[in-house]
Amino acid sequence: MKYEIRQIDAWSSGESWTWNESYKIGEFKTSAADHKRAFLNALRKIGIVCKRGKCKVEFDGDIYEVQERKSGLPMFAAIPI
Repeated sequence: MKYEIRQIDAWSSGESWTWNESYKIGEFKTSAADHKRAFLNALRKIGIVCKRGKCKVEFDGDIYEVQERKSGLPMFAAIPI
């Protein structure tokens, strides 16, 4: 499976977040069963570290999102290509 990594600019509409714009910052391939871990490893390789307790990874059935744990602000996404 191949994914595109995008940095997200989002705004809050009260209860949820809406993507305003996103920017491609990389790609990664994985054959591993754990796509979430592969996404975090790909972020780490390009210099982005998600500290435990500060971020969470959400999966909506198609896209993986790294979000701020407290606010739910989406910061990065892995989108299948």
